[in-house]
Amino acid sequence: MLLERILVGVYLAACIGIGIWASKRVLTSRSEYWVAGRRIGTVVNSMAIMAALASGGSIIGVMGLAYAQGIPATLALFGGSVVGFSLASILVARPLRNFGKFTITDFLSFRYPHALVRYLVPILIVIAFTIYIVAQLKAAGIAAEALLGIPYNTALAIATVVFVVYVSFGGMVAITWTDVIQGFLMVLVVVGTALVLVWRAGSPFEIMSQATAVAPELGQVAHRPVSSYLGYFVIWATAIPVIPHIVMRVFTARDADSARMSLNLSMLVYSVMILAAVLVVVPVGRMDFPGLQDADELFLRVMETQFPPLIRGIAVAAVLAAVMSTTDALLLACSSAIAHDILGGVGRGRASERTLSIVRIVTTWVIGTAALLWAFSPPELITQFYTAGVGVLSSSLFVPTVAGLWWKRANLAGGVGAVLSGATVYMVVQLGIVDVGMAPVVVALTASAVAMILGGVFGPRESREMVGHIEALHG
Repeated sequence: MLLERILVGVYLAACIGIGIWASKRVLTSRSEYWVAGRRIGTVVNSMAIMAALASGGSIIGVMGLAYAQGIPATLALFGGSVVGFSLASILVARPLRNFGKFTITDFLSFRYPHALVRYLVPILIVIAFTIYIVAQLKAAGIAAEALLGIPYNTALAIATVVFVVYVSFGGMVAITWTDVIQGFLMVLVVVGTALVLVWRAGSPFEIMSQATAVAPELGQVAHRPVSSYLGYFVIWATAIPVIPHIVMRVFTARDADSARMSLNLSMLVYSVMILAAVLVVVPVGRMDFPGLQDADELFLRVMETQFPPLIRGIAVAAVLAAVMSTTDALLLACSSAIAHDILGGVGRGRASERTLSIVRIVTTWVIGTAALLWAFSPPELITQFYTAGVGVLSSSLFVPTVAGLWWKRANLAGGVGAVLSGATVYMVVQLGIVDVGMAPVVVALTASAVAMILGGVFGPRESREMVGHIEALHG
């Protein structure tokens, strides 16, 4: 395993090097740190967006989910992501980029100026994204343990230190360039693996036919409630337009048109990679490994048995790339939620830029350490785990964001009610406190929309000044 370890070591050292290089320009500027100076080009940003979404869950977790719960369930989740990219491009990319701030909280607290929005939204982001980060760390740990022979906990610690170092010091500039490299590596490995398997085993149709003959449940829909498929689809369709680490990438674009084009291009690349994984790699793995105890190990077992050491080393680097390209964006979003959204308003104007930089760095290390400790006892089916966490953001942020941009009757009462009711109803249903027989996100989004409509219809009309501000964002 020496060759694999050398390849991964070089890759991790390169990530740290990029972070150190970027620190020279970002630690003295909030704009550089949070949104890379708003000058990222379309192609670079599209690959960075794809990499930010295509997490360890997209390589490890999505295949594990398809193995355990069938391809239809996975395609429901994937289909939601594709629709989400389209909704983000149509509904939010232009006005949010024209808004010109740093985070989704900046917009919501401007549109609905209330302390509950200012503080509840970043708290929800930190909770949801810490869950998301834990799932990514599990993917890194099991990949290193299976293909490098490094103990799970040791691999977690190494991966965490690396991405925390380059995120805390390099900010969005470091994340952008590492994500571009990581994105190309992910696509190369996943699509390349699928092509090799097709060459060896036959066309995707032949592979699927053989796999479903051995394991019919792989292609069946009936063995799961329809509500679960609907929930997967709706969570990601409504998450992509408002999920903080994607919104921050919108703010990095050179202009609104570039932001929209970046989202569309990233959707195409992401679609090719996921379809290659689910329709080729999963059926082959299901035939070769019918009784896996941990479904998330599927891709690793395929790589271990089908490819030589050099390719396995590149595959581990690709898994780490998938983990780190998402985790770094999540970590920056968590850091921005605390250092910028919560503490920034207090310290700005009183603290020096150097002090604020220290706050950003410390916040990143604290969140990374907390996620690491949680990841020592990881959950099963990481995609299902972090999708549940993302659901609280979809439920609480989608309606007030879209209504705040497009509905003139949206007002403070409706916005506060939409955020609070969406988050509360989702958690009550998701935790099983109330059983309604429907996907939690569907119930929560309905509650959020009702609160927004009631507030808009019966509450005070929004000021002409605010309506004018919002109209200007669409220019």
